[in-house]
Amino acid sequence: MASLEQRRAAFGRFVRKALEDAEDRKLSIKEIERRTGVGSTTFYRWRDGDWTADPRASKVDAFCDGLDIPKSAAYRALGWGTDGKPGVEPAFEPELRAIQRQLMDPNVSATRKESIRNMLRLITGGNGDNRRAAGQD
Repeated sequence: MASLEQRRAAFGRFVRKALEDAEDRKLSIKEIERRTGVGSTTFYRWRDGDWTADPRASKVDAFCDGLDIPKSAAYRALGWGTDGKPGVEPAFEPELRAIQRQLMDPNVSATRKESIRNMLRLITGGNGDNRRAAGQD
């Protein structure tokens, strides 16, 4: 699952595009509020990434329905499942989270990432099948 920061940015881009499209259709902010039932303060906070907890699914649904936008696009931007519910990030040990962060970090070199992957292959038995490493031959 993407980090909160990544999800804020993705959902912000989604909302920005939705508002730009609405403006192109000559919809005023008041009209967007009327159609969606979502206040401008809320959708501007979404656009600006100014939120710490996931938006309520009912508000996201109303925003999308009011602007004739597929909800699936909003869910994708938020990292939610197709049912509109936030995905559950599995709990990992801190070391595994650190490895995941390095593999996803664009500032980490390809050489370093390949080194990490090679080490993981060694640990898991060479082919990504972790049954041997877990003693489940």
